[in-house]
Amino acid sequence: MAAPRPWSSLHLDLLSRIFLLLSCVADRVRASAVNKHWRQVALQNPSPLPSLLMPSTARTEIYRIFGGFADPSPPLAAERRGERFCGSAPGGWFVVASPRWRGHALLNLRTGVRIPMMIRAAAMSAAPPSGACFVAAMTSSQINMAFWRPGMDRWLSAPVGRAPPEPRDAQDLTFHDGWFCVVDSDDDLFCYKTEIAPAVAGGGGSSLTIHHIAYKIRRHPLMATTDPGEIVSRYVLPSASGTDLLMVWRFISPARGGTWRFLVFKLQKPQDGLPACWRSYRMSGQVLFVGRASSKAFDTGHAGSPGYIY
Repeated sequence: MAAPRPWSSLHLDLLSRIFLLLSCVADRVRASAVNKHWRQVALQNPSPLPSLLMPSTARTEIYRIFGGFADPSPPLAAERRGERFCGSAPGGWFVVASPRWRGHALLNLRTGVRIPMMIRAAAMSAAPPSGACFVAAMTSSQINMAFWRPGMDRWLSAPVGRAPPEPRDAQDLTFHDGWFCVVDSDDDLFCYKTEIAPAVAGGGGSSLTIHHIAYKIRRHPLMATTDPGEIVSRYVLPSASGTDLLMVWRFISPARGGTWRFLVFKLQKPQDGLPACWRSYRMSGQVLFVGRASSKAFDTGHAGSPGYIY
């Protein structure tokens, strides 16, 4: 009978699964200190939970979730502090608004690369410079939605004045299942898919084709439960599994001192002759982080535990 292998030389696949279940940074640091092999596996399998970016006019910090301490990496240069963040993507990419630029830009906090933009919030399908990178933006102009990809010299607006309609007052957007999804103040959902149109002879290169679907959704009965003067902010994001599209209502009450409750809904697409609707969604084993054009959901690994929203 072969002697059991020591813990220090666990199989790569098994050790990778172990590190993916360690959400606390302190636990990951201790585990990676076992030996060189464990440390290499830890670096190859970063925690699925994100770092929280906490910007302010004085100082911007990166905070490790469940770690309890500030992360010195990536370093934030003094000239990048005090900016307003309104979107994010993997790889250190953020959509930021800066008074120094008098506008918006894609900014990579790790490399310092900046790509100017003229929008108020944006979502990316993939991090640049990937060929799958498309950017959808909510604008403050009469045209609510605009689209762009690396290499284009201008933004392309969504077609207006014809069916399907455009969002009346776009609240938030996300990228889900190949579509940019936008929710407006009436809870209606607008979905856009961008594709590279083939180059036409004499046409000056390729352009974008935008496919558009609109779901007119009846107002959910729970909206009638809002208090006078209460403000409802809407956020859309994929569920932790990526299967469902979720909408989060954040209730802000000046009388109660700010945010005091959340409601979560799941999109039910049209089926069997029934129209699309938002259904109440019971969270279980998920943690949601909501922010304009940057909301994310993560699986806690504990299916029976309650859900949390930050």
